[in-house]
Amino acid sequence: MKSTIRKFLLLILFLIIISGTNQIVNAQSLLNRTVSIRCENQSIGKVMGQIEEKAGFRFSYQSKIIPKDSLISLQVTDISIKEVLDELLKERYDYAETQNFIILRYAPKKLSLVLDKASGDRDQYNIRGYVIDENTGLKIQNASVYEKNLAQATLTDNNGYFEIGLSNIYQPIALRINKENYKELITYYLLEVNIQRTKKEVQADDYSDNPEDLLTSGLTQFLISSKQRIHALNLGSIISKAPYQVSLTPAINSHGNFSGQVVNDISLNLIGGYNAGVDGVEVGGIFNLNKMNMRGVQLAGIFNITGGKADGVQLAGIYNDVKGDRRGVQIAGIFNNVQGNSSGIQLAGIFNKVHGSSTGLQISALNQANQFSGLQIGLINVAGSSSGYSLGLLNIIGNGFQRISINTNETTDINLGFKSGNNNLYTALLTGMNRDKDHKMYHFGLGLGTVINMSRNLALSPEISSRYMYLGDWKDTNILHRLDLNFNFRIADGLRLTAGPSANIYYSNQAASINGYADMMQRKDHFNLSNSKLKGWIGWTAGFTIF
Repeated sequence: MKSTIRKFLLLILFLIIISGTNQIVNAQSLLNRTVSIRCENQSIGKVMGQIEEKAGFRFSYQSKIIPKDSLISLQVTDISIKEVLDELLKERYDYAETQNFIILRYAPKKLSLVLDKASGDRDQYNIRGYVIDENTGLKIQNASVYEKNLAQATLTDNNGYFEIGLSNIYQPIALRINKENYKELITYYLLEVNIQRTKKEVQADDYSDNPEDLLTSGLTQFLISSKQRIHALNLGSIISKAPYQVSLTPAINSHGNFSGQVVNDISLNLIGGYNAGVDGVEVGGIFNLNKMNMRGVQLAGIFNITGGKADGVQLAGIYNDVKGDRRGVQIAGIFNNVQGNSSGIQLAGIFNKVHGSSTGLQISALNQANQFSGLQIGLINVAGSSSGYSLGLLNIIGNGFQRISINTNETTDINLGFKSGNNNLYTALLTGMNRDKDHKMYHFGLGLGTVINMSRNLALSPEISSRYMYLGDWKDTNILHRLDLNFNFRIADGLRLTAGPSANIYYSNQAASINGYADMMQRKDHFNLSNSKLKGWIGWTAGFTIF
């Protein structure tokens, strides 16, 4: 009798808690906010944008499931977001809320649960039953059955049957059933437990407008189990939060097949792991896979792949791949790739690539960004447009320049230069020679310069450079350093006259001149410097540049 009364009182308490929770949720619910919409023959995508603006939230969904170009006419006043969505989408979608997002999932069909058994205690509770199609009565295979707060899940078999064991239960069980194209089904189970909050909320930033799914990648298809892929299709953006995950491989981990729906504070993966995201620290012996965002520190022996945003430090032995935006530090032995925008530092042994805009620092043999502002350091730098600085042997900048200079100066008869970059900074590949058979001289070197526009047709180009001077024997070290102050006079599109003074410092350890080659240390116009191997003089340059 006492036991019956106790269970009855506990049931009443549970109903009061659920009722109170519903009142709080309803007061704050995005779906219960009201809007007024007036539109004639407008696209669904545009109307959804108006709803977002008026109600102050964002929709999150796979872009292919919403017919955004379809036209609709709608006249409603002060009705709930849910009612508007039902009218707009013809009640063929499931809605879920998280922070400032409403998640949409295509779900025109309904599920039913035929319960076989539900028993146990807070240490271990077992539920088994069958999942069927409510309309046809057919048993549903590969439906996801899960408890979000406990981050435990299973799939129905060929006969629609499932059995799930739940452990460490500290709040009422909310068993959820999802299947692609079906509305979510939730059933509640009351245990004699101490009701308390054990899970942190998932951050709004764990979602994006169109969450990137790694399932289409050939590499992740190979690494992720078929059951995990099915859960991802069934559950979409339904995400739970957990303090940690431990994995041997993506298929063998502490969250089981539900791992792709869990954002972990700490993820430790002996070989590799698969998460919805990480909000803390992730370490993988070989690799880490995150379906959505990474915040914090991510370390992998070979590679990291993040389907959403990355914010923090990424370090991989071979490569990092981020499908969304990246902020922070990204270091890879060979290759860093960012599909969105990037800010901070990128370091790679071979290649950094940013498909969007990049700010900060890129250092690699090859750097590439669509739009760049910051500093690129590499052998080859590429940018669709740049307001920053590119330091490399070759800089291919969409709004920059590649120019060829031909000139003569007080030292050599013929000088050629290839200059690439933009007005902020350009690099120059230099070579030249003397034609006089009694004073032969050959040189090659590098230079850096900038362009200061003084008027439409006149610019000043300060340029510093260093050249190796070959004067008959490679064992000798002969280095010429120049500072040129060149004035560029534009005489036609792609053609400029160049002239200006220069300051020169020359170093040589050559003991004696070689017959037929010039002796740079015996110039009549030089002046002595502090070291006997150093000479200086004032010179000039005159020529033209093309392009």
